[in-house]
Amino acid sequence: MASSAGLAPRVFGSFAASSVQINLVFFTGSIFFTAAAYLQLLAAINADRISAIAHRRVPEGRLRCFAWRPDEIGWTSAFTQFVGTVLFNINTFDALIPHLDWLQEDLVIWGPDALGSICFLVASALALLEYNNGRLKWQTRDVSWWVVNINMLGSVAFGASAIYAIVLPNTGDVLDVWAVNAWTLLGAICFLLGAYLLLPELRRNLDRVVAEAPSR
Repeated sequence: MASSAGLAPRVFGSFAASSVQINLVFFTGSIFFTAAAYLQLLAAINADRISAIAHRRVPEGRLRCFAWRPDEIGWTSAFTQFVGTVLFNINTFDALIPHLDWLQEDLVIWGPDALGSICFLVASALALLEYNNGRLKWQTRDVSWWVVNINMLGSVAFGASAIYAIVLPNTGDVLDVWAVNAWTLLGAICFLLGAYLLLPELRRNLDRVVAEAPSR
């Protein structure tokens, strides 16, 4: 919504004219983004428990809220994405601070935005690597293929948005406001579509578990 207002200010009227309201929407959205990223990290941490439950076995140990597993590519991807969302929290919150000069804006607003975008690119690349096992694959009939590739496209779009969001020295002007909003909107659409596709992916995985379960 906030990026759409920047692209079509006449449609959104007074909302588009208020930078405070737009930045507040961005910050609120980033909180939900982080919550979703943590749930994905939580699933990666407890993948063994989830697998056991799906196969109708009693899971061992307790549900873990956090674990350090950098040797697991799935965990590393989820953790890197979570860090990226936290950086977006910082970026969008700092955008609410008034009266910053161009250098301060680049340090406290653009800096976390750029680092968060890099984290997203790394996380998406790791997810692609995990899915493809290090090889290029073209499997358009597999919903998981669409999920990882659409998320990568979203990460690229966020990265492009961050490039155009840098504040120019001594002017206080963003490099290209329209490009920032356009790439941000594209990235948001990609991540929304990727999240939606998780539903048919989940159903497919459950159907596989049921099919593999021993008959009684």
